[in-house]
Amino acid sequence: MRTTLRRLPPAIVIAILAMPVPMAAQSAERSRTQGLKETDRFVKAGESTSQSITNGKMQVQKTLDAYNTLVTQPSKDMKGDYKKLLKSSDAMNDRMTEARQKIEAMQTTGDTYFSGRAETIKNIADPALQTQAQQRLTASQKEFAGVLQSMRDAGGALEPFRKQLADQITFLGSDLTASAMTSLKPQAEKLNAQGGEVFSKTDQALAKVDEYFKALRATQT
Repeated sequence: MRTTLRRLPPAIVIAILAMPVPMAAQSAERSRTQGLKETDRFVKAGESTSQSITNGKMQVQKTLDAYNTLVTQPSKDMKGDYKKLLKSSDAMNDRMTEARQKIEAMQTTGDTYFSGRAETIKNIADPALQTQAQQRLTASQKEFAGVLQSMRDAGGALEPFRKQLADQITFLGSDLTASAMTSLKPQAEKLNAQGGEVFSKTDQALAKVDEYFKALRATQT
């Protein structure tokens, strides 16, 4: 390019360099589609977070099942079943950590999404239509606050239960005997009853989350 310019008369070179770069149209196009992109990222992040909580819940259930195999059923291989329980417990801890991290990250994702909507609304010239858009934005923000709380409620319900289950697994590691299994049965019965309530609460919270993001996803093509 530089070699070509050197071969041209100075007046023509100056004219070429003075020509405006056609970026305005491209920037305008990006601004028109930016809201769609931000909505898509917001929905994907919400769905990913919901799935992460679901994965955590499912792994807690699997760990509880492995615990029950060892404690509430006669085990023919306590050492082998305990190793399986430990493996499941490690996976449970990993899934729950991932879920907590994604739940907290959703606040930032939501802030970005709603800030983008607010900026777009400023470009609406019609005062009445701008007011209408602002009212919908405010309502959506309040709804998302409830959705985010549902996510935290789901994680908050699972975490104390996970700790109780982890404590009993640690107990077994210190005393892996038939008599220890027998001594834990009352706690095992209580733990299983609590598990049923926790899993139900988690499902109810996730249903609200999924409904919110499904409504936004319905607008995507």
